[in-house]
Amino acid sequence: MPPHHATLSALSKPYAMLALLWLVGWTLRVPILAAPPLATRMAESLDLGAAGVGAVTMLPVIAVALGAVPAAWLIARLGLRAAVVTGMCVMVVASTARGQVPSASLLFAASLIMGLGVALFQTALPAATRVWTPTHVALGSAVYLNGMMVGELSAAGLTLPVVLPLAGGDWRLALVLWAVPVTLIALLVLVARLPQERRSSVPDTLPGLSQKGALPRWNDARVWQYGVLLASSVVSFYVVNAYAGSVLQVRGETDALNRFYFAYNAMPLLGSVAILFAPQWIGLRRPIAIAALITAIGLTGFVFFEGWASWVSALVVGFAATVQLILLTSLPPSIATGIAVTRLSAGMTLIGFTLAFVLPLIGGWLAEASGRIEIALLPALLFMLAALGALGRHSRYARYD
Repeated sequence: MPPHHATLSALSKPYAMLALLWLVGWTLRVPILAAPPLATRMAESLDLGAAGVGAVTMLPVIAVALGAVPAAWLIARLGLRAAVVTGMCVMVVASTARGQVPSASLLFAASLIMGLGVALFQTALPAATRVWTPTHVALGSAVYLNGMMVGELSAAGLTLPVVLPLAGGDWRLALVLWAVPVTLIALLVLVARLPQERRSSVPDTLPGLSQKGALPRWNDARVWQYGVLLASSVVSFYVVNAYAGSVLQVRGETDALNRFYFAYNAMPLLGSVAILFAPQWIGLRRPIAIAALITAIGLTGFVFFEGWASWVSALVVGFAATVQLILLTSLPPSIATGIAVTRLSAGMTLIGFTLAFVLPLIGGWLAEASGRIEIALLPALLFMLAALGALGRHSRYARYD
């Protein structure tokens, strides 16, 4: 092939593909986390109660977990590029629809469909890092997850001060505006010359690609092992976000709440930057073990301390849990190849996010029964301590087939 016909990755390897992965990663959480800042306006327009406001935020997250396994089947059928583009397009259409629906029930339906779109291309990304950046798999994983963290901060931090004024104060139009950059990134993925585009009768495929081979093996102990570890990282971050407001209010520390939330939700960005400088940690047991132990210690401090000691402990949770999350999310492409990457990632996601959703609910019920809000954090903390037993004994996680 003449040099001027070289692919985009060959011309600028690996920076063009890394940039593309970062942009796709940035879109993963933007439509989901753009909704909470607009929740009060959405509630007024559609007559939502407190449970309805919570559902708008949580339904996409639940859909990401439940959609992981069907997504793996679709990825095997569609191929990587088509799965990423299709998932992003579903997310864009459903996110835009959330701003146009006339009723709460349709809002919930659109939120659920949006989450399923996210599940499709989120499940495809671990395999995409192996195919699009084959010589820099660990770095590719760290890059797209850094993009995801920046996307989370963008949606949470820019919706009210920037996007809503651009929309003239209209929350419906604000959701449409957030869909514009996501659409442009989807188009970029569609037209980019990707490394897997070779002269072949079956382009854009993975070795061993088949719908049957894409489904997780539920009798495989390693799927459960890594899923439990993933749940530990996700639940630790989520449970602090969910109950920090109530905890600080009971302790008489409400004045610090805004600063606390800003600092806490900035920790994932710092954690992702740390992995960018140490991608060699991916695939190793020790960094995951250290991050998991530090996270558990931090959550213990948040539960039992008060004042600045409690706040610092929570920031430790935010940082260490993010490091653990990135290392675990990056594990499938580092130890598996072909469709096994998608199969392992889908199983981990379903187990991890489902447990991470259930444990805070159990904590909430126990807190209501006991009358002590700190109790809400204990199921997650006990689970995290128990999950340390799933770390394994070998220094490097073995190849997965």
